[in-house]
Amino acid sequence: MLLSVARVSKLFGVEGGVLLNLYTTFPDDFSTEEPLFVKIDSLAVPLFCDRFERRGKTNALATFADIDSARRAEEFIGRELYLCLLYTSPSPRD
Repeated sequence: MLLSVARVSKLFGVEGGVLLNLYTTFPDDFSTEEPLFVKIDSLAVPLFCDRFERRGKTNALATFADIDSARRAEEFIGRELYLCLLYTSPSPRD
C-alpha cells in the first residue's frame, strides 16, 4: 500500500534537482535508502534519492538517480510522491 507523502512543486537548478512540498504524512526519519514512488500510467515507479535536504518542516530539495537534467525533472512537476507502507506484525510482549 502506498501513502501519499509529498508533491514535486518546481525545479531547483539545472541538474535535475526539484523542490518538494512535504505533507504531514512525510516521516521525520526518512532514509534515502528507501525509494519514493511516483505513479506513471497508474504504475508505481520507484525513485531513489541521490540527495535529500530538508528545508524547514514542509519543504525539501531532492535529486533522484537517473534524473540528471531539468528537462527530465520537468516531467515530475505537480506529481505526488508516495512511500510504501510495509505491514509488520507487532512484536510479542515478554
